[in-house]
Parts: sequence; structure tokens; C-alpha cells
Amino acid sequence: MRGGRRKMSEKYEFPVAEVTILVLFIASSVFAVYIASIALAVQPSVAPSTTTSGLVYVVYYLAAAIVFSALLIFLGRRFKLNFLKWLFVAMIGLMVFYIWNYLGLVIADTYAEYYTIIIAAPVIIVLLLIFENEWYVVDVAGFFLCSGMSFVLGIILGVWAAVIFLALFAIYDYISVYKTKHMIGLAKIALDRDLPMLFIFPTDFSKGVGKIEISEDGISDHRAMALGFGDVAFPGIMVVASAMYGMRIGHFVP
Repeated sequence: MRGGRRKMSEKYEFPVAEVTILVLFIASSVFAVYIASIALAVQPSVAPSTTTSGLVYVVYYLAAAIVFSALLIFLGRRFKLNFLKWLFVAMIGLMVFYIWNYLGLVIADTYAEYYTIIIAAPVIIVLLLIFENEWYVVDVAGFFLCSGMSFVLGIILGVWAAVIFLALFAIYDYISVYKTKHMIGLAKIALDRDLPMLFIFPTDFSKGVGKIEISEDGISDHRAMALGFGDVAFPGIMVVASAMYGMRIGHFVP
């Protein structure tokens, strides 16, 4: 009875990081679908013509991911290359620019407003990543990057092609995390080089995240949780592909 009372009296800790991750995934997917709906309204031909459209690209994307990860680990372990950070910052800036090209069509009333928006948005994100590289800045930048990736790949792949894509990447993710463990090594490099590749969520916002260290079993400090951008972007591809299919057959109108 005493043990039971002790457990009952323990303070319940709200899973802040877990709930934040869930909200982030939902928001990113919804945002990606919204961008896709704008793209479809502007150019109806962007929708996949069949449920297996883009199937040939699945192999290319998987091969590119493997080669890119291996190259990044090789360079990160042997050289202290600052250009890696600039490369990721440039990729994020480019994706933000691409996204706001579509959002600007909805927000702006004049050409001046449109061009101001599509230029200012990526510039602000890039400057924040350079001069204020805190976890919350990286999280915001990652949100736009993941939404953009989900949008771009979601309008290329048909719904069944997206299923195959996710299945193959799930297998690759399992092998890279639990077998070869090179994905954990990649996460270490990202933290050591301050590369904007990971979402960081504190378990207690009042305490911050502090110095994050990753062991072979994951983050050793329980004050924060880390999540790769791909873990949010790739499932979002399925959401966008499904939404595009629904829009094409007239069963889904955002």
C-alpha cells in the first residue's frame, strides 16, 4: 500500500516534447497540403496522373539518401568543414523561397507585395540561422523545410508510389539506426557542427535544452528530445500524395 501511495503521490509530468512533436507533424502535413492545393489551383497538371506516378524516382531518392548520408558522415568525421552548415542553410533558404512563391500568391495584392514577401521570408530565415542559431530557430526553419519536402515529393509521387517510398525508407531507417547505427553518427555530427538537420524539443521549456549529447542509445540528456527532419517530412509525403489523389478524383477539397 505504501508503494502504491508513493506512486500516486508522484507528480505527473506532462509529455511536453512528445506532444510538441505530434503537433509539429500535424501542422507540417496540413501546411504542406495547403501549399499543394495552391499549386494545384495555379497549375492543375502538377497532380500525379496515376497512383503509381513517380515510381521510378523512388529508387533514385533512396540511393541519393544513402550516398548523401555516407558522404556527410565521411566528411564530418575527417574534416572540420564549415561549408556543411552553409550548405544546409542554403538548402533551407531555397526551400523557404520556393514555398513562399506559392504563399505570396494568396497573401499579396500587388506585385510589389509579392516580391517583397518571397524575398524577405528566406532572407529572414537564413539570417536567423546564421546569427541566432538557437534550437527554436532551427525548429522553425525545419518546419518550412519539412513542409516543402512533403509538398514537393507529394505532388510528384502517386499515392501507391508514396506507400512504396515510405516502406523502403522505413526499412532503411531501421537498418541505419539499429544495425549500422550510422544515422546516430550523423546526428552526432549535426550537433557537433551545429548543422540544421534536427528538431530539438525541450522536455521542460522553463529549463531549456543545454548541451545535448548523443550516445548509441540516443540522447543521453533527458532534458531534450531530437527528431530528424526526415522523420517529419517523409510521412508528410504520404499525406500530401493522398490529398492530391483526393483532389484529383474530387473527393477532397481543402
